[in-house]
Amino acid sequence: MGLDSFSPPQLTALRFLIAAVPALFLPRPPLSWSTLVAIGSTLFAGQFLLQFFAIARGVPPGLASLLVQTQALFTILFAAIALRERPTARGLSGVAVAFAGLVLIILTVGGDLTVAGFCLAMGSAISWGVGNILLKRIGNVDMLSLMVWLSLVPPLPSLALSLILDGGPADLARAVSNAAWPGIAAAFYLGLVATVLAYAIWGRLLRQYAAATVAPFALLVPFVGACSSSLVFGERFSALRLAGMALVLLGIAVIVIPWDRARNRRDARSRGIDSSLTMSPATRADAPGVIDLIGRVYAEYGFIYDPRVEVPDLLRFEQHYEAPRGAFFVVREGHLVVGSVGVERLDGDTAELHRLYLDARLRGRGTGRALVEATLDWCRAGKITRLILWSDTRFEQAHRLYTRMGFRQAGERVLPDDLNQTREYGFERPV
Repeated sequence: MGLDSFSPPQLTALRFLIAAVPALFLPRPPLSWSTLVAIGSTLFAGQFLLQFFAIARGVPPGLASLLVQTQALFTILFAAIALRERPTARGLSGVAVAFAGLVLIILTVGGDLTVAGFCLAMGSAISWGVGNILLKRIGNVDMLSLMVWLSLVPPLPSLALSLILDGGPADLARAVSNAAWPGIAAAFYLGLVATVLAYAIWGRLLRQYAAATVAPFALLVPFVGACSSSLVFGERFSALRLAGMALVLLGIAVIVIPWDRARNRRDARSRGIDSSLTMSPATRADAPGVIDLIGRVYAEYGFIYDPRVEVPDLLRFEQHYEAPRGAFFVVREGHLVVGSVGVERLDGDTAELHRLYLDARLRGRGTGRALVEATLDWCRAGKITRLILWSDTRFEQAHRLYTRMGFRQAGERVLPDDLNQTREYGFERPV
């Protein structure tokens, strides 16, 4: 309805001018202007300019709402390139299914779907995917303030584009004065509800819950979009297009829905900590067994191992892992320590996970998940809201575990003068 009264750049400019009004009283997030401009240009300006142009070029709104959700595919691709996040087999399977759906949709080009419209919609998804990667790298900020300040970015390129295509600010003023009330209502809805409120709630949910818990709700978007478009605009879909849309939706579902979560939890209980293994809180007396375990893992990877250099925290166990500062858990097979994890409070809200190690034969059986869950339970009991960790880039199996458990990659560092030339990825998740 907004596009009935305004051109795509005009509607984009109005949407984000309205969304940016709270910047008058909300503090700017602790991010550089270059970062804000980069995220705002991709996550907001590029995504919605291209999406509105796609609809204006004939892409039915219901189909557009589904096509832009292919951002999940592009996010996986860009994360693999820019962040070196290795896609899971499930993620690659979802990409393949969704791509097959896109092929079927391409076959319906003609009539109400033009090549230009399809390409613009896919460009919107690509821009959103780039914005996701940029957003992933900024760490913890207040989401409401961030969304409002990011909204300052799109009006400038939108008004510049309007100057070229529509005649400039005077034409925008005329469009506003001549717009029917549904167009004005649509602009305010897009600005206040669909941008500030919706994105702030989405960001808050991602901070409070695991991404795997929140992400599946994004699948409601194409359903709502298709149903609304059908009811309001009478949009109808051919059998081939419906099949393509169903495949795209199925592919996205394969990527974002944690199908194996319940199974992994059962595995953690029934296989990871089985009758031959016991998990319990550790004391200083367990430190030598943990040091030996880490030595076995280092030998497996061919690392140089000097405990005084590599694990000084275990040699000063009480300073790091005794209550209320932290906690440590070990898995034993008989008297042998075969698994370990530590957690240490950094401040009132944040704790850091340390020393997650398992003997090779126990990996992939749920034992590591059970150890991480123990640290999360400790954090919850201490009202800690955020858990971070650093992991050697070569521990790929551990990285897959962290990702499945809702951690997101956040940063990278090189340890100076390290004997093993260690480079580490940072991970974090809300507790």
